[in-house]
Amino acid sequence: MIKRSDFRRIRKQGGYAGIAMLAAAIMMTQPALTCYAAGKAEKTEKAETVFVIANAAGDRQEVLVSDWLKNAAGEEILTDETILKEIENLKGDETWTASDGGQIVWNAGGNDIFYRGTTEQDLPVNVTVTYTLDGEEMTPEQMAGKSGEVTIRYDYQNTAVQEVEIKGKTYEFHVPFAAVTALLLNEKVLSDIEITNGRLISDGDHLAALGIALPGIAQDMETEAYASLNGLMKYDIPDYVEIKAHAENFTLGTTYTVVTNELFSGEEIDLTSVIKDISTKLGMLKTGVGQIVDGISSLKDGAGTLKDGTAKVAQGLSDLTAQNETLIAGSRQIFEGILAQVQEQLVNAGIPEIELTAENYGEVLDTIIENLGKTEDPAAAGQAALVTEAKERLDGCRDFCDGLKAYTDGASSINEGASEIKAGASQLESGASKLALETSVIKALLPDTTGISDALKATAELAQNYRSFTGLADGMDGKVRFIWKIEGIE
Repeated sequence: MIKRSDFRRIRKQGGYAGIAMLAAAIMMTQPALTCYAAGKAEKTEKAETVFVIANAAGDRQEVLVSDWLKNAAGEEILTDETILKEIENLKGDETWTASDGGQIVWNAGGNDIFYRGTTEQDLPVNVTVTYTLDGEEMTPEQMAGKSGEVTIRYDYQNTAVQEVEIKGKTYEFHVPFAAVTALLLNEKVLSDIEITNGRLISDGDHLAALGIALPGIAQDMETEAYASLNGLMKYDIPDYVEIKAHAENFTLGTTYTVVTNELFSGEEIDLTSVIKDISTKLGMLKTGVGQIVDGISSLKDGAGTLKDGTAKVAQGLSDLTAQNETLIAGSRQIFEGILAQVQEQLVNAGIPEIELTAENYGEVLDTIIENLGKTEDPAAAGQAALVTEAKERLDGCRDFCDGLKAYTDGASSINEGASEIKAGASQLESGASKLALETSVIKALLPDTTGISDALKATAELAQNYRSFTGLADGMDGKVRFIWKIEGIE
């Protein structure tokens, strides 16, 4: 809890609109960002809000920390651990005494405790704001009153790095945080506004910019631990928010940023189920690819048998054509696996679920792309790009399957007449060599899907284990969020 005097200062500097924007930023992180006041915990819980006051460039000026000790069991004495200084009780007259090891003991009398304090400790996520006018970077003071093409960029630096062990190897992962930035935009000052990694929201009287970033996550996913996931899909994880506009006599109101790890650690997210589902889908894909690789290997062996002499041709062709059904079944299975993966990606991107089949996917996806092109929703462009990429992947897989079907049909025709064997042997050998080359490529791209679950679990555990900024007593639960107030430019 922040003291009323703190909110009075916010209201004086940023107005009621600033507080409204702070509330909007917090609500944007729902449903995982649960209300601290909801429900009763079985044991004492520490709900912590770290309020960071920064200048217009994002440089921290002051850090106020508000702690709420939820005394669920009505204990007379509550022991807390904290690094805070200048501690004061916010709502009651309960007293406290300091003990060894950074602990403080509250005479709670069965009550919840609300207290605040200050700290100089480094923050896990920092915010940097840069301003550019007509392509030239400027300080906030230089920006005031200027006119031209303006870029406001919010960069988020995740400094909370911890070591995790995955399959016997040690990696440095960031504690996953989501940063949600919110600000009101004056349309008399700014026009032709665009936002990257966010959206613009208007109620007719006010225009708000809301942006979200996941600092550090993209770096973690470039490590070997996520290599198999990188081989399966492309992703763009934002670590900044950027606003571009034309300005006349530039000013900017107060900006608020909420930094929280609750999106990754909330009880509403069943990570075990999600990870299991991902592993199952990837396992299906791996099985399908493995069947095709096995079929191609058998095909190459058959081609070598043909080259050895006509005496072995019949047997070689029998071995070869015996793999036709395996090849076709394998190609069909991998196509269906990718089709299911595409459908799941589209649903996760906010596109209504539509049943995709090998026969209708082209027409359905083209229709979706066309409809997305007609909407003014800023998210539509990203969705259209995702759908376009998905269709290209499916088209490529379909072409491969069609080619494989055509090749196996050709092998069956060769087997029908000994008179055609000699002419077809050379062609078959060439085709087998080509498929053998493709086999090596497939093997190189075939991911070890077992590692993805371990990497996702490690990331989730980092979020679940980060429960306090200033300290947490043994046996106490905790939640923490950071709220940045970045001053405006006048």
